[in-house]
Amino acid sequence: MQKQTQDGNGRPAPQSLEIDIIGGPFDRITTVLEEFAPGQKEFVRSLESIGIEPRTLASADVREVEVRVPARLHPTVVDMNRFNLNRPGGGGIGCAIEVFFRAKVRSTKTPEIVVNGDRPLLTTHYGKLFQQLLGYGGGFEIELFDHERRHVGMGSSIGTMVAVSVGMNEVLGRPFDGRELRRIIGYHSCEESPTGNGFLIPAFETGMGAMAGLNGGWILGTDDLEIAYRVALPDTRCVIFIPDVPTLDDEFTGRGTAAESEAELLLRRARQLDSLQAGVKSQLIFCDMLPAMIKGDLKAIGDTMFDLCFLGSKRAECEQHGAHGAPIYDYISSFREMGTEITGMSSVGPTIFALTRSDETYDRILKYLGSQGIPEGRIIETAVDNAGARVIEDGVERVVQRDGWLSG
Repeated sequence: MQKQTQDGNGRPAPQSLEIDIIGGPFDRITTVLEEFAPGQKEFVRSLESIGIEPRTLASADVREVEVRVPARLHPTVVDMNRFNLNRPGGGGIGCAIEVFFRAKVRSTKTPEIVVNGDRPLLTTHYGKLFQQLLGYGGGFEIELFDHERRHVGMGSSIGTMVAVSVGMNEVLGRPFDGRELRRIIGYHSCEESPTGNGFLIPAFETGMGAMAGLNGGWILGTDDLEIAYRVALPDTRCVIFIPDVPTLDDEFTGRGTAAESEAELLLRRARQLDSLQAGVKSQLIFCDMLPAMIKGDLKAIGDTMFDLCFLGSKRAECEQHGAHGAPIYDYISSFREMGTEITGMSSVGPTIFALTRSDETYDRILKYLGSQGIPEGRIIETAVDNAGARVIEDGVERVVQRDGWLSG
């Protein structure tokens, strides 16, 4: 980021960061990460510009709901050359897990947006975003709690945006269907600026967080935020852990993988490798993994996933965690030798996951992590979430995909 400056009122002024994009010998451009204030109009796209028919909702009844949204694992992107700050996409694989974001959202007659809990900047921005997109004259009271594993590959930012969006969409009477909500989130993905000065910065987004958070299960997504195929993975347990690698400054915040360094990784080394190997990755996904998904063959899905761990942008993501990826690959390979059906590293990491239907394999994984001295606080024992987002109103819980409005 540029040197901190102040505006005419003595407040911090937004900064920008220029990053050279090098996707190959003939792919060299510069992108700019600009800080912005929550709700800043220049960073709100019209519905029409993102392929959604414009609509207006001037007012809404006072209504309150609670929302639970599962976190996502993001095992791989198909091609990082297919997205940039102004173009979400790139395709990839996503999986929902039973680690939840929780939001309480209430619509109000007055236009104020009142936020409590975690991630207040993101929450405020999305409240103002919905007001501007719909011409909504009312406001929101929002309380959000994330899973507190931030910048380690578990989608803390995108999960927050999904939970808040589902809640606001619900209290407003569902003005958007599932596909439209996914596009709104994808084109307005952002996170808190690392300067800590009260601004946000745009984020790079494939759409997998919204796909998994809304729909649950194991999902294959395409470019431009579309779902190609989704399957449930019933009776599938999950072990997630955060290894102690040099990129972590402390236990969960992962400053070394956030914002500036993460953007540089995605726009340089990862893009270079995908420019060489995206074709091989696509063949593995569409010729091997997709048939395995259709058949419900967990091991065959994992066989393809293991190959993908060593290719393209996923290789670059693993390599950033030291010794050319050796610490990450050691865990992934060990899990495979134990009989784990699916294993990999989520997003830019360093979170590593293991999915299995075998109780014996599950116990072996936990015993192995204990032998490696992994603290219990870094290990999450959970399962694949096949339901997706839930809405609780007047004490009654509804799974939103069963309500039919995700059909878009």
